Amino acid sequence: MLKRMLIFSILLTQFSTVTVMAQDVCSTTARTKLYCLIPTAFQTPATSFNFFNTSFATALSQLPLATPASGIIYEVVNGVLTESTRSFGPIMSERAETTGRHKLFLGFTYQHFAFNSIDGTDLKNVPIVFTFSTPTDLIYTATNNRISTTVNQYAAYATFGLTNRVDVSIAVPFQRISMGVSSTGTEYSTTSSAQESFQEFIPGVASGFGDVLLAAKGTVWSGERSGVALGAELRLPSGDALNFLGSGAVGVKPYMAWSRKGKISPHVNLGYQWNGNSVLARNSAGQEQQLPTYFMYYFGADIGATKRLTIIADFLGEEFFNEIGRAHV
Repeated sequence: MLKRMLIFSILLTQFSTVTVMAQDVCSTTARTKLYCLIPTAFQTPATSFNFFNTSFATALSQLPLATPASGIIYEVVNGVLTESTRSFGPIMSERAETTGRHKLFLGFTYQHFAFNSIDGTDLKNVPIVFTFSTPTDLIYTATNNRISTTVNQYAAYATFGLTNRVDVSIAVPFQRISMGVSSTGTEYSTTSSAQESFQEFIPGVASGFGDVLLAAKGTVWSGERSGVALGAELRLPSGDALNFLGSGAVGVKPYMAWSRKGKISPHVNLGYQWNGNSVLARNSAGQEQQLPTYFMYYFGADIGATKRLTIIADFLGEEFFNEIGRAHV
């Protein structure tokens, strides 16, 4: 895990440099990718920042998408079309109700995300100390850094009701990611009084389609005022992973949704996300590893203030497993 003071010891000899660079993604044509932005700023192999890129990649690939089928739902009761819900539903979480047999829902959303910290370390103030070993000297480089990352996400949705109890959905996100790394520091020699200060800023921008999401949801129990649904999501690694537009790994998330109907409609979602191996989760040897998995718990309520106005509150919680560092938005 990261601490508030991040300290790295990067011992580079002529032999180890050749070995690492042979495995380093940023030594190839991929060096213009956002994945290589931080290593380029510090003039180190990408493998030195695997923990950082893995944390960013995990957070970026798990950005919440708006619910594909928000809206007032109607159902047929004794041959009469009747409102099943009094509000437009939640934004970030699922409810148990489905869209309805052979009904098509289309939607479009925009979201903006700004990353603030990684494992409690403020990204506006990241102190890092490097140690470089040469045949004749040991050089310390003390740096203070600022890493800014923002994401503008546009997503198109389509949900179709196969039956009155089963929906299938697809979500296609388009993202624009802006990153910037600024670093100020001083290099110190251990064998002399020589020192040198530097200041550098490297920006980067990437745009493109993200990981496509396929989903299915079915209502397994429906009472007079509440219901339970089971669903599953399949994330396809269609986005450019080295530009953080995608995760670089297949993801599967089964989940459960409970909701209650009425003017005040609470809802709870529980699920588990499994991820495959990704180029963004390399170990020190350059081998791909599994992106961290996580348990998700969402809950909230939507209140139908009027037929035209819904007030919504959602809490999104995620507990990650086998992670190295956490990035927060």
